[in-house]
This record gives sequence, structure tokens and C-alpha cells, in this order.
Amino acid sequence: METGVRIEPTEHKKDPLDFALWKNSKTGEPSWSSPWRGGGRPGWHIECSVMSQKFLKTETLDIHAGGRDLIFPHHENEIAQAEALTGKPFAKYWIHHGLLTINGQKMAKSLGNFVTIKDFMAKYRNADILKLFFLSAHYSSPIDYNDNKIEETKEALERILILLDKAETKVASCKSQVTSKKIKEIEEIKNNFIKAMDDDFNTPQALASLFELITLANKNIDDLNFIYNAKNTLKELLDILGISLKVGEINTMTDEEIKTKILEREKARQEKKYALSDKIRKELEENGIILEDTKQGTTWRRKL
Repeated sequence: METGVRIEPTEHKKDPLDFALWKNSKTGEPSWSSPWRGGGRPGWHIECSVMSQKFLKTETLDIHAGGRDLIFPHHENEIAQAEALTGKPFAKYWIHHGLLTINGQKMAKSLGNFVTIKDFMAKYRNADILKLFFLSAHYSSPIDYNDNKIEETKEALERILILLDKAETKVASCKSQVTSKKIKEIEEIKNNFIKAMDDDFNTPQALASLFELITLANKNIDDLNFIYNAKNTLKELLDILGISLKVGEINTMTDEEIKTKILEREKARQEKKYALSDKIRKELEENGIILEDTKQGTTWRRKL
């Protein structure tokens, strides 16, 4: 708000708080002729007002989003110029998201802490981990990216996948005995999830409801109807959050090859060849396959 802090004072400004609607183009920049100051280009703020109204074909946007650091001067200036033109509100709702830091520092290439989504996927191979990480904080709050937080998020996703795997195995073994119906405890959790999402996209509270459902499902794992309906509700809620449940593969083993190895291991155990059995388990683990021995038999899943 002080003169000359952001840019040098200039005779072209009648007031130090004025912002540019049109700028002279520098060498190599796009340029258009104008009746004001010759060749030039739109100022940053006017670009957004004009493009949004032209291409969305409206004078009042339903939702305008952006980072908290854009409230001033960008969004305030968008409002000033758009509403001066139309006499109508520029946007009904403003959604400003918090900023991302890396290990407590602002992300910057100069600091060597710049992480792209491509970098993340090369390391972790699973977009659901990143999605859950961001959903763990309210969109308007800041969030800090660090290895410990990502490991915690991986464990949370593991909980989801393990429960769904158990549920799928249970239901598959007795599919004819299950029915789709509303169960009071499950419906209450679903309603709490929806209530949280309706409250300014309160994703941390929505996730809390989701993991409450997982805890309840684990306690009722032998109740086929309960686990069947809990599984379906869990998948429905995860879909709302954009969680795909696709596990990134770190090996070239197909499902059939994995099942063949499991059968070989089972045969070795029956023949009391425990060294061979352990060797097969270790081989699968090295290929990112986690085995779990249950009363119903051996189940498997791909490691995150």
C-alpha cells in the first residue's frame, strides 16, 4: 500500500494505488495496437476479468478460486474493474487455498526442494497417496510436504486397501448370502461424510468419517451383510474424493504368475518344505507382493 514498494513510482499513475489496465510491450512480447498508448498488451488483472467473462459467457462467475497470496492485488483488482464495467458482482463465491511448503520452506528451485507431480509419481507410483495427503488438510489451510507425512499417508491408504481386500475375499466366498441394504451405523457415517463435504469441503472431517467406517468394518468383518454394505459405501465415498484405488506396480509379474507362486508355496508348506515356502514368500515380497495367511487361505496385495 506504500508508494514505490512494489514498482518504481511513475508519472503515468494518478494515484499510487492505481494498477495497470494496459502496458507497453517489451521487446519480444506480444503486442496489439491501442487508442491509448500505442502498441502494448493487457495488464495481468484485466486479462483474467476479460477472458473469464468472454469464454464462460457470464458477467457473474459462480465460483472463483486461487491461492491466498492472490487475494491482493490480483483478485481485488479483478473485482474492481469487472464490477465497474458490469455493475454486477464478479463472483458469487471465492475459494482461496492455502500455500504448500516443503519441509517447512517455500518450494523453490533455488533451494533444491522443488517437487513436481512427475517426481512424486516416479518415487511413489501412486497418485492416491498424493491425493490423500492434500485431502488431509482443509483447502484453505497451509500444508507442509515432508517424507514423514507422506509415509503416514501411505499407511492410511494401506488401511483402506487391506480392509477392501478382506471384504472382497469374504464376499466372494459367500456371495449368494449377501444383500444390499441400509444399515443404521453405516448410513450415519455416510451422512456425516456428506455433511462434512457440504461444510465448505471439510475434507479432513470427511476422511475422519471414512476411517471410522473402516474401523467399524474391521470389527464386523465376519458379518457378511455388514461387510458387503460397508465395502460398497466405502468405495462410493472414496470415489467422491477421487481416490482411484489403483496400486502402482513395481514389477512385471501378472496376477496369474502371482497365484501360481502362491500355489507353489502352499504345496511346499503341505510337504513341510518350509525353507522353500519362505523363499517363495521373500521372492514375492521383493517383487512388491504382500501375502497374508488366513483361515480361508492365502490372500495377496501389491505393496504401495
